[in-house]
Amino acid sequence: MSYVIGIDSGGTHITATAYKDNIEIATATAGPGNIFLDPQQTIKNLIKVITEISEKLSSNTCTLILIGIAGLESADNPQPYLDKVKDYFKSLTENIIFTSDAKLALINGLEGKDGFLAIAGTGSIVYGRQKNKYLRAGGWGYLLDDIGSGYRISQEAVATALEKMDRGENSSLIPAILEYFKADNLKNVVSQYYKLNRTEIAAFSLKLAQEADRQNDEAIMILQHQADLLAAEIIHLIERYSQESISLNLALSGSVLVNNLIIQKEIISKVKHAYPTIKIMVSDRSNTAAVNYI
Repeated sequence: MSYVIGIDSGGTHITATAYKDNIEIATATAGPGNIFLDPQQTIKNLIKVITEISEKLSSNTCTLILIGIAGLESADNPQPYLDKVKDYFKSLTENIIFTSDAKLALINGLEGKDGFLAIAGTGSIVYGRQKNKYLRAGGWGYLLDDIGSGYRISQEAVATALEKMDRGENSSLIPAILEYFKADNLKNVVSQYYKLNRTEIAAFSLKLAQEADRQNDEAIMILQHQADLLAAEIIHLIERYSQESISLNLALSGSVLVNNLIIQKEIISKVKHAYPTIKIMVSDRSNTAAVNYI
């Protein structure tokens, strides 16, 4: 039996899945896999998951490994690290393809077709592919960008509460903020905020989504604002392509866009207003499945 392996190497964790005729037959996971932030640990974790799957399927033949790696397009000279993976597994298969995690998600979300992809989880990015021409927007990290992401949602919520405090006003978000950041007042939230990493801060967006479900107007406005920013980024990227023969397909991916219906509906509404004929789908399937569309 022959099989292929798809790997989604993200900033939080790595997922590797083996497929036979589009059916999942084995999986493995490991720690973070952002080659820009920690190339050595990323390669170590990639070797771990590939080894685990190959050992599970030792009596079978691997014909392809597709690896989407976070930070690949921003990393400084990643090739030596990629070559290390190729050399390590040259007896398993010589057909190993590396791409960014965003392009991996684009291939998966659109099932190999041309179109556009917006990802929003801890971070965010928008990608387009038309006749093998790739364009991107955003994805410049939590300090400079990542609009519509879990991190930016959390950041705006805390900043809004602090701004209201500075004006002598009260924020309905304060109870949720104090509970999540384990603080007794907003001033102490600030010190806690700077101690946490971006993933821990981004996780507060789940709490904010719960507040929105309880009809908290401030929470709803923040979610809609971040959705509007991301929708504008999607529209601007579409506009950068020639409009004469464009494939208007859009996939929404990532935990924020898949699970937060307020943001999801707002983005769909804004994008469809600009492009009424666009086909929009929500992709909650593992991006490792992209290997089936290569």
